[in-house]
Amino acid sequence: MNLHLQSVCQLAFLSLCCVLISVRQSDSTFVPGRCLCPSTQNGVRGQLKELIVHQKSASCNKITVIVTLKSNNELRCLNPDSPLGKQLIRCWNRAHKLGRDPKLCLKRRRRGGRGGGGGGGGGQRQRSGMGRRGHGRRI
Repeated sequence: MNLHLQSVCQLAFLSLCCVLISVRQSDSTFVPGRCLCPSTQNGVRGQLKELIVHQKSASCNKITVIVTLKSNNELRCLNPDSPLGKQLIRCWNRAHKLGRDPKLCLKRRRRGGRGGGGGGGGGQRQRSGMGRRGHGRRI
C-alpha cells in the first residue's frame, strides 16, 4: 500500500510539473504595459460626443482619456497631462463621485458678453474714444 501511495504522489507531482511547464511556454494574450492609446494629442477641434477615462491599471501605467468626435464618430486619444485632458479627468472623477452623467463634461461653457449682451466675460475690450488717433478729438 505504501508503494502505491508513493507512486500516486510521484505521478501527481509529475503531472503538476508538466502543466506548469506547458502554461509557462504557451502564448499569453495578456501583455503588461499595453495601453489603449499608443499616441496622444493635446487637444481636439469640434464638438465631443462621448468621453471615456481609464484609470491606471495592471495593463497600462497611464491614465487614458478617449473622446469621440460628434462630426464623424472618430475616437481620439488625449494627453492626460494637457489642459483639456486634465479638465476632462477632473470632471469625469467629479461626475462619478456625485453619480452624474460624465457626458455633461463634454459641453463647453460659452463665454459671456457675446452677441451684444452686456458686461463681463470674454470678447474684446472696448476702447475709449480718447485713445485712438484722430478720433474723438474736437478742434
